[in-house]
Amino acid sequence: MESKEKPTDDHNRLKRFRKNLFRSLCGIVFIILLGWGASPFVKIGFNGTDSVDGYLFLIVKDVIPEKGELVAFWPPENAFYQNIWFVKYMKGKAGDEVVRRGQSFYINGEYIGDAKTESNGGVTLQPSDGGMIPKGYYSVWAQHEDSFDSRYKQIGWIPTNSIIGRAYRIL
Repeated sequence: MESKEKPTDDHNRLKRFRKNLFRSLCGIVFIILLGWGASPFVKIGFNGTDSVDGYLFLIVKDVIPEKGELVAFWPPENAFYQNIWFVKYMKGKAGDEVVRRGQSFYINGEYIGDAKTESNGGVTLQPSDGGMIPKGYYSVWAQHEDSFDSRYKQIGWIPTNSIIGRAYRIL
């Protein structure tokens, strides 16, 4: 009779690791192929800042998110970022009231945060003005204290034609 040795725990762990690694790689390849194949409708993108959690996003093009959802958009020209799109939360839409009290901002009475007076690199930042968000524009925001969003004149309200679409965090 032949004797079969029982696999060791280390062998089983290594086998599980390889299986999980293979599944993960297949998933990533699938997502990339999906993004490439469906490129007229979706886009895959990487987050370049810490203002929103996540590193990899699926963007469904030409979909305007609801308030509280993630939106991908092209920011206006600014001194900090060139040729990079942003992902932030849709915080306000046409008809919403933005109030600025000093450096503090409120949308429809809800406190959303303060604007900083200068960037981490020492560049002066100008807070946005308050007012009613006009038709065809949106206010974007992220909770991170260094989020470069609609609280600053350099970004301001985002026009509809700058919105890429609704963003979904993948990783």
